[in-house]
Amino acid sequence: MAKYRVSTGKLVVQARSRVHDTTTAWDKVTGDVDADAGAIEQARATFTVDMTSFDAGDWLKNRKLRKDFDMDGHPQATFELRGVKDVVRNGAAFTATAEGILRWRGKEVPLVLQGQGTLDDTTVTASAKFELDIKKLGLSAPRFLMIKMEDEVSVEVSVQGGVGGAR
Repeated sequence: MAKYRVSTGKLVVQARSRVHDTTTAWDKVTGDVDADAGAIEQARATFTVDMTSFDAGDWLKNRKLRKDFDMDGHPQATFELRGVKDVVRNGAAFTATAEGILRWRGKEVPLVLQGQGTLDDTTVTASAKFELDIKKLGLSAPRFLMIKMEDEVSVEVSVQGGVGGAR
């Protein structure tokens, strides 16, 4: 099994309301992946998101999210990949279902993600989507002015890295 270092990543959360959706992006995602291109199902990984490095589109939304979700008090979220299944390969490219645990704010939330990526002897890339009910993290959706957001959000994550940190 090769050890890959994820040095580039992005997490994008879309919160919905009846009036207007809000998209927030986190740009500091890192991690470690243990994987073998010939046995993707055995891959294990841990990813970390710097929750203080985000942009919701304007300073007012950023300030509100930082305060309401206490980003400075909970500066790090992690995702531990525990299993990969339903792998379909096409050379170095693949699609798969990933299962793991999201840890943030003292909570653990099991997740199932649908994704795709590439894996070869030198690089790894992956992206996935999932729905998340933020109440499972002890949160409730914020209000922006008069707009109440829904508690269920859509999440997209992407990462890339290489063996020993190469990209």
